[in-house]
Amino acid sequence: MSSFLEKIQSQLNSQQFEAVTHVEGPLLILAGAGSGKTRVLTCRIAHLVYDYQIPLERILAMTFSNKAAREMHQRLKVLLGDESDRRYPWISTFHSVGVRLLRRFGDRLGLDPQFVIYDSNDQLDLIKESLENLRISDKAFHPKAVHARISHWKNEGLFTAQVKPLNFFDETTLQVYRSYQELLRKAQAVDFDDLLLLSSQLCSSNEDIQAQLRGQWQHILVDEFQDTNRIQYRLLKQFLGEHQNISVVGDDDQSIYGWRGARVENILNFDREFSSCKVVKLEENYRSTGHILEAAAAVIEKNEERHQKRLWTRSDHGSKLKLAILEDDREEARFVITEIKRKLHAGVSADQVAVLYRMNSISRMFEEECLRQGLPYKIVGGFRFYERREIKDVLSYLKFIMNPWDLISFRRAIGSPPRGIGRVSLEKIEQAAAEAQESLGNFLIREAELPLSGKAKKGAQAFAELLKWGRDLVDSDGSFVDLLVGLIEKSGTLEQLQQDRSEEARDRESNLQELLSAVQEFEELWRPNSENQREGASLLSSKIFDFLERVALISDVDQLDERTQEQVTFMTFHAAKGLEFPLCFMAAMEEGIFPSSRSIDSPVQLEEERRLCYVGMTRAMKLLYLTRAERRRSFGSINYGLPSRFLDEIPEAHRECIVDHSRSEKAFFKRKSVRDQESATADFDEFDQELTGHFSYRRGEKVLHPSFGEGVVQRVEFLGDDECLTIQFLTKGRKRVLSQFVKKSA
Repeated sequence: MSSFLEKIQSQLNSQQFEAVTHVEGPLLILAGAGSGKTRVLTCRIAHLVYDYQIPLERILAMTFSNKAAREMHQRLKVLLGDESDRRYPWISTFHSVGVRLLRRFGDRLGLDPQFVIYDSNDQLDLIKESLENLRISDKAFHPKAVHARISHWKNEGLFTAQVKPLNFFDETTLQVYRSYQELLRKAQAVDFDDLLLLSSQLCSSNEDIQAQLRGQWQHILVDEFQDTNRIQYRLLKQFLGEHQNISVVGDDDQSIYGWRGARVENILNFDREFSSCKVVKLEENYRSTGHILEAAAAVIEKNEERHQKRLWTRSDHGSKLKLAILEDDREEARFVITEIKRKLHAGVSADQVAVLYRMNSISRMFEEECLRQGLPYKIVGGFRFYERREIKDVLSYLKFIMNPWDLISFRRAIGSPPRGIGRVSLEKIEQAAAEAQESLGNFLIREAELPLSGKAKKGAQAFAELLKWGRDLVDSDGSFVDLLVGLIEKSGTLEQLQQDRSEEARDRESNLQELLSAVQEFEELWRPNSENQREGASLLSSKIFDFLERVALISDVDQLDERTQEQVTFMTFHAAKGLEFPLCFMAAMEEGIFPSSRSIDSPVQLEEERRLCYVGMTRAMKLLYLTRAERRRSFGSINYGLPSRFLDEIPEAHRECIVDHSRSEKAFFKRKSVRDQESATADFDEFDQELTGHFSYRRGEKVLHPSFGEGVVQRVEFLGDDECLTIQFLTKGRKRVLSQFVKKSA
């Protein structure tokens, strides 16, 4: 046995050891939640390097988030005893690999090596421009819906010529797709989906490049394989040589991204596609207690499309899952926050607590309760730092300095802050640059007499001077921080914020300070190497390109600032994937919310919702609370919810109800014994009148609701301390509404 295996064997269980030591041929590692898959992956790479003398440059290891790639990188350095500051270039994300390939070979596709990557907002701007150019209404064809369809086609590996429209929406969107790609080409830009689609095209249309890559990578390893889409799987096969040395690690029970193109079929069918595939199941869990694992297993086993496996642990059973049924969403929030504070007083740290929910809108009530009770918290999945307006404004300057063809960044930068340059003036500048057959950036710097007048001309000249200053600093290899400080100050951005005394302006100024801190930290840690050095470019230019690429590839979980301590975390189940917390609350466990109303009639979507529930449950290490509300307020309407079916799927042996404020206690649920339904209704209304004495509204009265319009009151009753109306609205049907949200109609 090799020295490396001797050193690590005692640290691996038998299934982990089996996965690490399988060397030749395809391998499927089914890694249950908390089963130590990252350790298996890194030990497997170290085993190949130590015991088979395979250079790291010949091993391609891919995952989905920068955070996961960094963790794998750091763990591998420890295993290899590597104390140097060198990076392992092919331990990366799918999209980062795509960036490297296109920087290196993109000229084969007519792509400039200095192309920029458009983020989601930039892409939407281009979609809107395409719609406008084609004279298509953005109301009939919403830009986000059009973009989602184009993204779906790209994830399926389809260029415009390969798309087969299924309906009128597809036919129109295909026109936009063509225009959108042409605008990207003119700007020498790509979107996220292009990073993979164009990389695949590189391989399929250039046999020499594909042969070179297949020869370069002797082993391919993929983490989170259950999240791969069609184009990612195609790329893997294109990279794979005759040796078939591909190892994929994943858990079909945690495949939760079908809505963005992930195909659970990839992992379900992998061992069938590769007939010689070895399958290893990692079923020992090192995270959760017995009760949590048994409860999660009972839920996920209701799914039919899955690999059979069952997690177990050497730990004790721990506490049963705690179920709390509250009167309404406000009481639910009050219960959760009060319970969290009770745990904090008992010694639990706030950063060990997470509140999980199906959709972001659920968080509002919890945020209000946190503020009310003075509980520090953070939201993961709201506005990301690099998507905040002031950050994107400053980054647009950087992008346009680095790429003078970048139309989207030019339009954003020249209008932030406003310089008196309207749409007509912009069109004149763009038209003049096109006639001169120059990039916008070069034209602005070179042209002394711009085709403008008055305030617009003065503003454009000031912008051109700032652009030239920035370029000169980049060419002279100045400081990245100095460049950013200069852009913020010379552009007038800082002055504008300082003149605005609102809290929002203060927050935005703080965000710019944080951006400067991020750039300073990046510049201190950045080192030139063969991957990030560009021929003929200054070091500052290379730094900026690397920084912009890193920003473009950052995900929600990467935004979870690990330096911020003592805050309770609020996030969706999707955002919680890959994380763990000693104490978890799963809130709003109601039909229509979780599982979502859109999934209830679709067996495929319902199975994904159940996998999402499984992911949520297995985030908990020691204690798991499940909460639901009997009723929720939504735009003033009262909605009654049924318990989530996932609650019913948890055996009673593994859960206990600690709070039950169900609807048996309130007066409005009581009815007198009557002979028929008609008299029952009359008696109920009469009972309400006797109960309250006087209501603000009476049956038959006309009212007006800000969202639902005009309606007629059908019933008046008390809902706890609130007056509740049943109203027949003219266009929205019958709804129950709190009286505070309506007014009497004239």
